[in-house]
Amino acid sequence: MEVCNNTSGTAAVAIGYKGDQGWTSEGWWNVSAGDCKTLVSGDLPLSHYYWRAEAASPGWDHANYMFCTQVNEFTIVGDENCADRGYRREGFNEIELAGRTDYTVTLAAGSKKGSNAEEKAPAAPVIAPVDEGIYAEDYLNGPDNGPGTYGEPYTISAAFQGCWASAEVQECEFHADGWRYVLSELGPTDPGIIDALNVFDIGTNLTLSGDMITYSGDRADITVRNVQPASAPAQAASGTSLDMAGLMSHLQGYWESDDGSGYGWAVDGNELREIYDANIMEHYFFELHPECAASDGRGPVLIGYPELDPSMGPACFLIVETGQRSLAIENVLDGIFISFTYSN
Repeated sequence: MEVCNNTSGTAAVAIGYKGDQGWTSEGWWNVSAGDCKTLVSGDLPLSHYYWRAEAASPGWDHANYMFCTQVNEFTIVGDENCADRGYRREGFNEIELAGRTDYTVTLAAGSKKGSNAEEKAPAAPVIAPVDEGIYAEDYLNGPDNGPGTYGEPYTISAAFQGCWASAEVQECEFHADGWRYVLSELGPTDPGIIDALNVFDIGTNLTLSGDMITYSGDRADITVRNVQPASAPAQAASGTSLDMAGLMSHLQGYWESDDGSGYGWAVDGNELREIYDANIMEHYFFELHPECAASDGRGPVLIGYPELDPSMGPACFLIVETGQRSLAIENVLDGIFISFTYSN
């Protein structure tokens, strides 16, 4: 397998495939402008491979065949629970060899995502009703034409960010693995589903399914056919149940560092802004998890996906202690401990 870069800048390339131990992803290979690089030597033994390429410009679309990645060089076995293991979860494009034993991926401005694959298809949506869920048949004005009507079917677990009116259009947003999933009343989803979502508190972990209409950057525009609370409560490595909803509620607001450095956290729903001397240092979309790969079984943790500098990769903050107006965290990647006091 070879990659040729026909753009004017360097591209970083990763591949995915089903190896002896399961779905595996590898990267990154840096391919200079006008250059080609061999990623896999010899005859290719598998029927399907997957690739992802990143560059400052022009950038490429990627299909919804998800693998784990990270900023630095990696070989990752397994394509599930990426965030829990401290990785990103990102889309790859498919290569269907159809009997061939070699393949060249050509990177050029305007390249688009690959076609659907049978070998690693997106997860099928869950349509069966569950108590306390919200279902399309309760709200759709017309017939529901089933999964795949408006785009690629999906099922995800995500944190509910809330619903609001933007330019007189109501939208709801969900966060998962660094992606912003946005549901708009201008799309094919009936507005009644959007109104019904307001029964959930911001930060509630939900399982939702529908069709993914389009995605670009960190945003995916979706339809929603089924929404329900996540079935299983979060648990620490010790088996102790964790009150994630209570912790999310506690985190809301502005937290000022006790060391007088001018450092602070501003938390609004699932958005965290790191602030220093009134300047935003970083903006994260975050999720709460029982632990992360770097926390050595300790938890709960806040896993933040940086927006201003995505090359940093996900951050993992261990929630060490909470009090009525206090919060203590540890950045487990660099060992820095910070205590905060709630400030109005």
